[in-house]
Amino acid sequence: MGTSFEVGSNLQKTSESLENPGGAISVRADSAGRRRFARAARTIAALNSSTWWAFLVVVLAILCVAYADNRVEGVSLGYLYILPLSVSAILLSPRLTYAIVVVSIFFHDLFGPPIHHLAGRILHNLAALVGFTFVVAILQWFVAERNALNELTRHQRDALLKEVELAAEVQRLFLPRRDPVTPGFEIAGDMHPARVVGGDYYDYLLRPDGRMRLVIADVSGKGVAAALLMSATAAAVQLETNETRELSDVANQLNKELFALEDDGRFLTALLGELEPRSGHLKYINCGHNPALLVRADGGDAVWLDASCMPVGISPEMDCSLEEITLAPGDIMVWYTDGLTDASNPDAMEFGTKRLLESVRVHSGGTAREISDHLWRDVAAFTQRDSLDDDLTLMVIKMKNILQPTASAPSPD
Repeated sequence: MGTSFEVGSNLQKTSESLENPGGAISVRADSAGRRRFARAARTIAALNSSTWWAFLVVVLAILCVAYADNRVEGVSLGYLYILPLSVSAILLSPRLTYAIVVVSIFFHDLFGPPIHHLAGRILHNLAALVGFTFVVAILQWFVAERNALNELTRHQRDALLKEVELAAEVQRLFLPRRDPVTPGFEIAGDMHPARVVGGDYYDYLLRPDGRMRLVIADVSGKGVAAALLMSATAAAVQLETNETRELSDVANQLNKELFALEDDGRFLTALLGELEPRSGHLKYINCGHNPALLVRADGGDAVWLDASCMPVGISPEMDCSLEEITLAPGDIMVWYTDGLTDASNPDAMEFGTKRLLESVRVHSGGTAREISDHLWRDVAAFTQRDSLDDDLTLMVIKMKNILQPTASAPSPD
């Protein structure tokens, strides 16, 4: 069925073309016209491109060489055509360049010193043609190699960017996707990497007994290497969540695992905490990290949770002391990395702990999420830049009220 339909269609088209030969001629003429129009459009587009000025410079240079070659007597200046031809070979298309070579040979023969013998004239022009073509071919080969190298570099860069973006996606899997719902508390966190991937880490992990494990860490350095170490740290911390170890044991175990990597110069600072939501009691260990800020609701002096031991991964053993503190309703804690306090403005002034304290007090009436967002905006306004020099991570913990255990009703006997 399909074959008979195709044959019938072809016969119908053939009969129509025989009945109306003028129409077929007009179609061919229109097709030829469209091709000429397309070629003219491509030529105009080429002239309107960014290389039109190079073509103009080459033409003017050839005219100048032809004029000088005509004015100087007894000496041929044909070798000067190599200069504009070199520019043409580098900046213009090969077809246009070889056309300019032919024009240069014509001007060289027309305006150069006269040669009365035909054989000598032909040999002279042939030598110029070979020399010009050789120079143009060498330069075009160089340009082709350079373009191929640039294309290879671009492909490698794109592949590397894809790998870095994949690493960033993997890194985001270790970070909290949303703020936790904790009775009596508001907790919010954010990480703003200086590059696509960063070396900061924060998390809030709910333990089976109802306690909240809090952690913020900062790996030395930036980029992919720091992000890989951060991922290892996140995996180790999350595996320890369901264990019954104390915070000091968790810190020691993490130190042993990172020190075993034998990566010279790599370490991390960390602040580990365990929060009891019902009582507001917090146990914490500060391993060389920036002191967390505690702003009391009663307006008293700010409390800084200073470091109690060295950073993680520096030595095979570490001795950390467990600290404890009790929060009251309305108290606000801010855990952060040095990317916040070390952020500098165009005058090389750092944001510092003083501005951090002022910002928290100004926005203390908001929720933990609002305080976190305001802090980030204050840092961005202070630095007056869209990018950071270091990863910036912060976590805001605000206590709303104290939850008391609900008394169970007596069972009827």
